[in-house]
Amino acid sequence: MGRLIKAEFRKILTTKMWWAMMIPAFILALAWAWGVSALTTNIVDDVADEAILTQFNISIDDLSWSAIALTRSMNIATIFPMIFGALALASEISRKTITTSFLTAPNRGALLSAKAITYVAWGLIFGVLIAIGASLGTVIGSGSNYLPSGGAWFMIALSGILGCLLWTLLGLGVGALLGSPVGALVLLLIYSLIVGPIGDIVMTGLSNGSYLAGFLPNGSANGLTGSTASQVLFSQVQDLILNVGGGVVSQSDQEGFEEVVRAIAGAPGALTLWISGLIFLAWTAIFFFLGILRNRTRDIT
Repeated sequence: MGRLIKAEFRKILTTKMWWAMMIPAFILALAWAWGVSALTTNIVDDVADEAILTQFNISIDDLSWSAIALTRSMNIATIFPMIFGALALASEISRKTITTSFLTAPNRGALLSAKAITYVAWGLIFGVLIAIGASLGTVIGSGSNYLPSGGAWFMIALSGILGCLLWTLLGLGVGALLGSPVGALVLLLIYSLIVGPIGDIVMTGLSNGSYLAGFLPNGSANGLTGSTASQVLFSQVQDLILNVGGGVVSQSDQEGFEEVVRAIAGAPGALTLWISGLIFLAWTAIFFFLGILRNRTRDIT
């Protein structure tokens, strides 16, 4: 198994695709976080000076608004590890180079397991790189008092890294299932860029804010980071209200606030962090194992 994994890494590193995906992923995460955090900073600075807020001693500029930029940028950048995974098996099947790999490996199961382990590692690498890019962009574009605490930052980054890993494996599964790089890319790009985001908004609006969208792949994936950011901001709002008036936020108000923040973070209709993670993990497992099973019996001639 070790030799097969080493061979898979060598196969990837001898091509240009890995850095051709990583460079734009890093740049997109950095630029998106920079732009959104700068815009958020300007908006909050203007709103914080409103007379009604200063009159009641409400300091909304003490909240970690840049968590939204950090979240949104990582969600957007996951498109690149998804593409990277989609081309993993699909390109080899299309070009028939998978034939040599199947014939030289001890068995198909060992080879496919080695590929799975290899792309888990690459998904994590993409996730760390994207988290670094998004963090740099957020620091550059945001006011220092809007930055999340170290613990909150770590949780958002960790959820984003997990999202990159799962999107990589989901892409691999779809590519392996279809066996066509063009078909896999078209299907995944149309869903992740058009059908998924628009569908999440429409379903959330038509169902009066229900969590239906959170059960779908795109909604649950975005819910990983979106729900983390909403929980960070809500805990700060709760502390702010306690300091100002000594009141307690009701459960319905909490849910309403978190829904708004998730929508702003690009995850309308998403569920909580852990539920979103389990749902997206289930979708990833379905496509991944279907793709792997399909290639255990695929004709390679």
